[in-house]
This record gives sequence, C-alpha cells and structure tokens, in this order.
Amino acid sequence: MQNKTFSIAVLGAGNIGSSVLTRLKELDHNVLNLELKRVLVNDTSKDRGVSKDLLTDNFDDILNDDSIDLVIEVLGGVDPGKEYIKSLLQKGKAVITANKDIIADCGQELITLAEENNTCLYFEAAVAAGIPVLKPLIESLRGEELTKVLGIINGTSNYILTSMEEGSTYEDALSTAQELGYAEPDPTNDVEGVDAKYKAMILSLLCFGVSPESDAVFTEGISNITKEDFDWASRLDKTIKLVAQIDSNENGFNARVHPVLIDKKHPLAAIRGALNAVVAEGENIDQLVFSGPGAGANPTASAIMGDVLSACHQLNSDQSNWYPLREYKGENKSFEDVESSMFIRLSVNDEPGVLAKIAGTFGENNVSIESVIQEGRGDKAELVLVTHEAPEKDLSNSINQISSLDAVTTVTSLLRVYV
Repeated sequence: MQNKTFSIAVLGAGNIGSSVLTRLKELDHNVLNLELKRVLVNDTSKDRGVSKDLLTDNFDDILNDDSIDLVIEVLGGVDPGKEYIKSLLQKGKAVITANKDIIADCGQELITLAEENNTCLYFEAAVAAGIPVLKPLIESLRGEELTKVLGIINGTSNYILTSMEEGSTYEDALSTAQELGYAEPDPTNDVEGVDAKYKAMILSLLCFGVSPESDAVFTEGISNITKEDFDWASRLDKTIKLVAQIDSNENGFNARVHPVLIDKKHPLAAIRGALNAVVAEGENIDQLVFSGPGAGANPTASAIMGDVLSACHQLNSDQSNWYPLREYKGENKSFEDVESSMFIRLSVNDEPGVLAKIAGTFGENNVSIESVIQEGRGDKAELVLVTHEAPEKDLSNSINQISSLDAVTTVTSLLRVYV
C-alpha cells in the first residue's frame, strides 16, 4: 500500500473539517500516500490552511473528477450531505462521514448503495467520535448474537451530570459546558437526548439489523434532573447517567434513551466528564466495554483517519467493505411494553393511610414496590419508592393515578432504575 497514492477530497472545512485537513497533512507517508485534490467550501476566498487552488464551491468538481478515489463528508446536517453521499457512492467513490444525522436517517439505504457499487462507506466517527466501536461491532462481532447494547453516547449531557454529581446545579453545569465548547448555544439536542437517539438508531441497525423510526425511539433528556436527585442516588449507592439502551430477546426489540439510576459498580458509572462508553453484551462475549473521548474535533478526526486507512486498504479489493447486515426476524416491542423499575419521589401530606393508598394504587396496576423511605413531617413529608420491574404502561397508569390523590402534593421526581 505504501507504493500507491490515493486521491482524496473533503466536503466541508469547519471545525471538524479543519482538523481533518491538518491530520491529512501530518499523515506519515510510510503508512499511506494521500493526495488532497479538492476541498468543498461555501467561501473560496477564506483561508482554509491549504492552497486556494484546492478550494471549490461546486460539488460537481468532485463528483465528476474520476481521479478522486475517496471523499470525506464533514458538512453537518442532513442536507445537502445526504444527496452528495448518494451521488458519490453511485459513482463508485469511497465515502467516509462523521454525520450521525444522515446515517440515522438513511444508513441502510447508503450501505446498500455501497454494496451495489462495490465501494466503501465508513462512519466510525458518527457514534462516540474517537472510540473505535462501530468497526468491532460490524466486523469482529458480526458472528455473535448480541442481546443488549447500551451506552453513554453524548458527552455534553455526561459532562453536565458529572458536574451535578460533584455539587453543581443543572444551570451552572450547562453554562460551564457551553463555555468549554461541549454544549452549543442551543443545547436542546444534547440535553434532551436527541443526539443520543440518532446514535442509538445507528447502533440498532448495526447490532440488531433493525432501523427504528425516530418517533419509535422513546427519548427523555436530563433537563429535569436536580441536585436532590443526585443526593438520593448517592444514598442508594447509585449515580445518574443518560443511557441509550437497545435490547433484543424473545419478547422483542426496543431502543430507548433516558436517564437512569445506575449502580456505582456498573462500568458506565465510572464514565465521567465528556467521555463516552458503549457496552455490548452477548451469550458468548458476556460484556465488552469500549470507552474514551466521545466528542470534539480532534477525536472525531482521529476516527475519520482510521476510516481513511481502512478505506484505502479496501479500495484495491474491488468490493464493498460491508458484510451482509444482520437480519432481524423478531418483533418490535413498544416502549409501553418495556419492563422498567422506577424511582419515585413524592411530596405528601403527613397523615394516616397515605402509604396504604399509594401502595394500593400500585397494586391495582400490578406494580409491586421494592422499597419505601419516608422522611420529614407535616407539610414537608417526602416519600421515596422504588418499584420492581413492571411494564411501562402499568407504571405510567400508577403514577398518573397517584398524582391525582388528595394526599399527594407533588410528584417531585421520576427516574428509571437500571436493573
């Protein structure tokens, strides 16, 4: 491979694109010879750190250049990148993208295009940035029947939750995350779980052969988590993480994203700050943990460069880099049928029979209570319950009925407990 030069183009020269261009210039030619042919930008007059002769604002200059072997897409957003990638694959060019939105939107279609045109499609950086997790899932574990994949796959939310565990309020933690560049000025996609949902959809496709619709993935963010929730988590020897979980068993397949109370002995509990982690479980592999930097331009560029090396190695083989996707033959399971354990914190009137009314309501909905803690007196009485696992629809019915009881002042907090 050292004796062949591969020609490459880059779509986009923003934060990640600039880091990619720097890495391309620094690449050891004993590893791979690359020639940068074109960089697609909106403004060709702006300094991009490369010769202005390489800059173009016309995608066709790249699409129709038969000398270009490989294209890196780092434009961000779905459009126009999605159509660009489709056109490139149809031309037989290898494509590398870090774009989770596009892969979540039409990953299966793009993989099929790559297979039909005997070319490569790599997107390691689309999930967990610098952590090499997709390639092992696609290749090393292709022969394994996975039963569960879960992970912390949004660094911004994990940074905020870690700061809150250390004593910050949600507002202060978010403000600091924005100052450090972890969170966008509008942090909605990160803190409300949308970013993690897209990544969960990609993991679903690769690990179980199911590409769920976006609306079918239950998604709940961290904006309602309070410092008091962390105080209670600590008392229970747990912490709080935003977790994407995808599982498949005889009862069906489901993908979901929401905060969980998780035991401090679990591998995900140790993932702090802006780090990410993915845990894969299966009958033969037991539990594998992949962890590391899951966000930022440099880790993302590192994953992209790994894909560049893989793609160039593949280009000489005249075949796609894809094994057949897993074929899921089971049934999708609605979130309301997923069984969860729930942590519930209530403000109640300190009067006889309150606990009996609440316990009776749970019982009427076939939900059993694992533990109860009552604290305070009078107007400040607080009741904390943890349920055994029960279908989400039964838990939801119970909580709706309890919240309407005269003795219940407020349902202060609801958190699922990872079991």
